[in-house]
Amino acid sequence: MNWRRRRGWVILAVLAASAAAVAGNVSAQTGAAPLDPVGCSNGTYIRDPGSNPGLVEDCIALVAVRNHFKRIPANAGFEWNTPWEGTRVNQAGLYVLDLADNGLSGAIPAELGNLTNLQTLRLDGNDLSGAIPPELGNLTNLQHLRLNNNDLSGTIPPELGNLTNLQYLRLNNNDLSGTIPPELGNLTNLQILHLNSNNLSGTIPPELGNLTNLVYLGVHRNNLSGAIPPELGNLTNLLALILYRNNLSGAIPPELGNLTNLRTLRLNSNGLYGAIPPELGNLANLVNLRLSANGLSGAIPPELGELTNLQHLHLGANGLSGAIPPELGNLTNLQFLYLGANRLSGAIPPELGELADLQYLLIQDNRLSGAIPD
Repeated sequence: MNWRRRRGWVILAVLAASAAAVAGNVSAQTGAAPLDPVGCSNGTYIRDPGSNPGLVEDCIALVAVRNHFKRIPANAGFEWNTPWEGTRVNQAGLYVLDLADNGLSGAIPAELGNLTNLQTLRLDGNDLSGAIPPELGNLTNLQHLRLNNNDLSGTIPPELGNLTNLQYLRLNNNDLSGTIPPELGNLTNLQILHLNSNNLSGTIPPELGNLTNLVYLGVHRNNLSGAIPPELGNLTNLLALILYRNNLSGAIPPELGNLTNLRTLRLNSNGLYGAIPPELGNLANLVNLRLSANGLSGAIPPELGELTNLQHLHLGANGLSGAIPPELGNLTNLQFLYLGANRLSGAIPPELGELADLQYLLIQDNRLSGAIPD
């Protein structure tokens, strides 16, 4: 039994008649047949149900969830011995349900949508399959929703746009398909959004530009297409914008230069074309800039030499031309410089010799000439 499951055994002691009564209930339910929801209202599972109607409703929903999973043979090893393992409650009712990393399989039960006091729902790291129930859109008090690292399929329900208190949403590492619902743009309290490593298609909704509290946006490793919405330039609190390995096209919006808190910008391995916007030189906090494996053309903007915190600069495998800007010698924190597989010409700037922390310099497959600087 892992630490998450052991933790669940000590929860809800406030609802037990006594420690002995709790122990008796646990013993009575071990390996038992599906629990009877009548026990929620007659005091078997919670104390004084007449004074705790909200808890009774939560209890009935939890019994249904437990019975749903226990009907699936693959979950036989999951001994959910009371209706409340992996939960936390307060006077309002159940506010945490954490069943992460328990090896659960089968569909996500729609009855979870009845736990309307929930603030945290974690089902990540299981073997869950099937669609995300639209009933989860009823959990309007939810702040954290983690369904990542499962085998979920189908589309992202637009009903998740009802979760306007949500701060943390992870749906990554599943098999979700279809488009990103524009309704997610209603989640204006969202700080973390992980949709990566699915089979999502269509465009990035411009409505995501409404999520001005976001600090992380990851939609990489999907099949997204179309242009990068300039509205993403409104996300001025972003620390990481990660869009790599999609089928995105069009130009890099100059509005991304507004993201002055950004530490990581990864647009590599798409179909982007046009010039690198000189406005990216405004991203003074940037540590990681990866634009490689696109169809970018034109000169490398000398303004990139203003990114003095940069450690990784990947511009290779594009169609960039012109000279290597000597201003790149100002990037004294740079560890990785990849300019290979372009159409760069002229001499190698001796200023690159100022990059004392550089570990990798890749400038092969260009049209460079002249001597190699001492």
